[in-house]
Amino acid sequence: MLRIVTVAFWGVMAAMFVLPPQTLRADSLSDAYLLPELFDIMAEEGREAALNDPAVQPGSAGRTGWESALNRIYDAERMHDDFLSALDAALTPEVRADALRFAQSALGRRVLQLEVSARRALLSEEIDDSARQALTTARAAPAGSPSADALARVRERIAVNDLIELNVSLGLNTSLAYYTGMVEAGWMAGMAGADLLTLVWAQEEAIRDDVTDWAESYFLLAYQPLGTEEMQTYVQYAASPEGDAFNRAMFQAFDAVFVDISRRVGAAMAAHMQQDTL
Repeated sequence: MLRIVTVAFWGVMAAMFVLPPQTLRADSLSDAYLLPELFDIMAEEGREAALNDPAVQPGSAGRTGWESALNRIYDAERMHDDFLSALDAALTPEVRADALRFAQSALGRRVLQLEVSARRALLSEEIDDSARQALTTARAAPAGSPSADALARVRERIAVNDLIELNVSLGLNTSLAYYTGMVEAGWMAGMAGADLLTLVWAQEEAIRDDVTDWAESYFLLAYQPLGTEEMQTYVQYAASPEGDAFNRAMFQAFDAVFVDISRRVGAAMAAHMQQDTL
């Protein structure tokens, strides 16, 4: 399953010693958004999704090599560092400063702790199933009920930063990179660029449905403890020019990281398929 990329605003930890300016900016952002923890979660999500790929059966000839390749590819520390480099290039000083100011607020710390906690909780299949059932209930709830109102607030949060479209775009880009990696590694012989684009665009509706379901169930879970006024304040910040610019810079950086990862996973899958047919 594609896991939606979401933007978090967390409290900044003071630097204990002087670093070169670029390094200091990177460390400040990493501390503010708890990025090491976030990328630990994302690395685990990616590994688990790839390990459960039905194309790689337990006991198959290339299973051990496949697992080793995934451990190298989903290196949380490398993912984190690559992301920070891409984000640093995408942010203006003004947007960076505004994002860090919000991160230092009480609401910013609260919201982002809730987001990362929910993201980690959804690694559990049981909790993921429960969150999806809660979404089904909220979608069927009568207008004006607490469940319906909570879903409306979540949908507003999603809409102000265009999170569905950004994640669909990311999903299509990473899917294309995956198949490109397979072709470059010698599998799917004869597939040209136009063929790959056709294959990827055929997945657009499924990606959109998956992203929408996951985003709504995730945010319903994450924002349960927030009051209506807290949600309104958060949505207003996210909708501001600075908040939206920060969100888009984050997606630009995520795209750079996950397109590279998907290409490498595709190449590793090709290597496995080739070994398994020997």
